[in-house]
Amino acid sequence: MLVDINLLPQNEKRSRQWLYVVTGIISLGILALIILFILAGNLGKDVDALTAQLQSEKQLRAEKEQSISDFESSDAWVQLEEAVSWVEDYPIDTVPVLDHLVELLPERGFLKDFTYAEDGSIQLSIQFDTSSEAAYYLTHLKDSKYIQDATLSSLATESVMENEQGAVNTEPVLPRYIGQYEVILNRDSIKKIEAESDERGGDSE
Repeated sequence: MLVDINLLPQNEKRSRQWLYVVTGIISLGILALIILFILAGNLGKDVDALTAQLQSEKQLRAEKEQSISDFESSDAWVQLEEAVSWVEDYPIDTVPVLDHLVELLPERGFLKDFTYAEDGSIQLSIQFDTSSEAAYYLTHLKDSKYIQDATLSSLATESVMENEQGAVNTEPVLPRYIGQYEVILNRDSIKKIEAESDERGGDSE
């Protein structure tokens, strides 16, 4: 007895299963490629941003190095070193110095300005009633053992207005004299002033 078996429908079903599998694999591959392209694009942007940041930092560093190089090659560096050296070699307390300079003033002499100069000298601005007092003060400065040298650089007049009691208008009085002095201190002697000042402060306690 012969049996007739028809296998065509089964082959068609298996073919469709393989077609679904292949289609799925291709779809997954396409999706993976799309994801890879997206990730690669984002990574490229990050790399570009980092590269730009690195270039900016390199440029900033180069500008700073150039500024330092220009500063070191200029006179400003030398002046700064000289100023630091002067400060280290010139640690003088201004209080005893001021006290001594005020002691030398005449009765009607007034200290208006006191300034340390960069070269280690002191600039003084003093008010006097007469020009002779300015000359006497210069003599006292030169005679002081705490002062190495002193010069009177200028002497100018300054009119002072004074209100008289009961008067409506102001009347000018005799002019005052403003003397500008340049003083070079004797450092060793100034140290003695500081020591004497410290001793007086210790005794008062």
